[in-house]
Amino acid sequence: MRTRGFDVSSARMGILVSVAALLAACAYGVDPDRSGLEPGSGGAGPGGAGGGGPGGASSSSSSSASSSSASSSSASSSSASSASSASSSSASSASSASSSSASSTGAGGAPPTGLYVRYKASDTNATNAEIKPHFNIANGSDASVSLSELTIRYYYTLEPNGSQSEVFHCDYAFVGCGKVSGAFMTTSGANADHYLQVSFSGADVLAPGQQSGEIQARYNKSDYASYDETNDYSFDPTKTSFTEWDRVTLYHNGTLVWGVEP
Repeated sequence: MRTRGFDVSSARMGILVSVAALLAACAYGVDPDRSGLEPGSGGAGPGGAGGGGPGGASSSSSSSASSSSASSSSASSSSASSASSASSSSASSASSASSSSASSTGAGGAPPTGLYVRYKASDTNATNAEIKPHFNIANGSDASVSLSELTIRYYYTLEPNGSQSEVFHCDYAFVGCGKVSGAFMTTSGANADHYLQVSFSGADVLAPGQQSGEIQARYNKSDYASYDETNDYSFDPTKTSFTEWDRVTLYHNGTLVWGVEP
C-alpha cells in the first residue's frame, strides 16, 4: 500500500510539475511547440512598428502615400497659385493697356486740362519786316500728350502793303525744327485778320510736368514788306522772357485747351 500510495502521489506530483512548467512557459513567452521569443512591440517580425516585415512595411507605405498625397496637394496649390498669378498679370496688362490708350485724353474722353503756352517776343520792333514769336508748351495736366496732337495759333494783322504771301521759318526748336511746321490762315476778330498756326510731327510725348522746350518761330512776307504789329492781337513787346500769355491759343486735336481767341 505504501508503494502504491507513493506511486499515486508521484503521479500527482508529476502532473503538478507539468502544469507549473506550462504556466511558466506562457508567462515568459516560451512557445511549447517551438523555441524563440514571440515578436513584441519592438521585434523584427510582422507585428513590430519598426520591423522589416509586413507590419513595418505597411506603416512606411501609409507614410509614403500620405507624403505623396501632400505632395499632390502642394502641386495643386502651386498650380492654382500660378493660375492666380497669371490671371493677375493679365489683369495688370489689361489695366496698363487701358491706361495707355487713355493717356492723352482727360476724363470721359475730353481734352486734357492744364496745357498752356508760354510766349516771348524775340523782336520787340513793331514796324519791321519780320515777326518773331517764340513759344514753349507746358503740360500741367495729369495725362501724357503727344506733341503731334497740339497746335499753336498766333494772331496778327496782315497790312495791305507789299506781297500777301508769307514764309515761315523755324530758327530753333528743342524737339528739332524738322518736326515743326507753320501755316498761315485767315480769321476775323479784334486786331486779327490772320494767324500763324504751328504744328508738330513725330512721336514726341509731353509727360505730366514736362515742357516742349523753346520753339523759335519767325515769318515774313515774300518781298519783305513791313508789318505793323502795334495792332496785333497776340503781340506784346513787354514779354521779353517766357510768360503765360492767353492771347496765344493752344489746341488739342482741334479743340481749344488754352487761351482766348480774338
